[in-house]
Amino acid sequence: MTTELYLTDSYQMTCPSEIIFISPDRKTVALNQTIIYPGGGGQPRDIASLWIDDAEYPIEDITRDQDYSYLYHLAEALPENVQEVTIKIDAAYRLKNMRYHTLLHLTSGYFYKHYGALATSNQIEEDHARLEIKFPEETVPEKLEKEFLQAELEKLIQADYPVTIEHTTREKLTENHDLVRTYVNLVPEFITDIRLVKIADVDVQTCAGTHVTSTKEVGQISVEQLKNKGRLKKRIKVTLI
Repeated sequence: MTTELYLTDSYQMTCPSEIIFISPDRKTVALNQTIIYPGGGGQPRDIASLWIDDAEYPIEDITRDQDYSYLYHLAEALPENVQEVTIKIDAAYRLKNMRYHTLLHLTSGYFYKHYGALATSNQIEEDHARLEIKFPEETVPEKLEKEFLQAELEKLIQADYPVTIEHTTREKLTENHDLVRTYVNLVPEFITDIRLVKIADVDVQTCAGTHVTSTKEVGQISVEQLKNKGRLKKRIKVTLI
């Protein structure tokens, strides 16, 4: 199994790793440890390469594997008799996604706290991120302007709340629905140790993604769209400036 270092340190951009499996064509490998976020939960996978001395081997795709956690599919075959590599990820791309991901958590936390609304889906794109929120019948806002929402989110960002990681069990998560701001059934049943990302008293969600360590690191934002998606749903589109 591969040790996922990104779960404990989102800022680690390079690390050594040992090859624990390699395909006959030497273009697919498994590693003993990784800093590469594989994608999921609305966050894209990292842009990453394996390095051997000064030679770069870009990773074209990542697939999940029952025996090795992840298989990394390379653009070029590795040379013979290689046992160790260095992983390097695109730091600017990682940091941008960390900021977006934390912003999405702040946004969903705001809607839960003020309306009891839950996030139903989210996605980080190249130049924006979107979030869909579902409101309870009794709390659907009659009117909500994007300028007002942006001002509210900016207050949360500037408050410089810490972003921390906690762990809980699936049993506790099921028993206490207030522990999480997303639908519990979105967490795969085989996962029993639940990783929670917590932003002070603003938000707490199950999440395996990467985040900044304080809300102020999100930086300047713009709420580009606040759109009705049916009577109980809204879609929010945000960008980093």
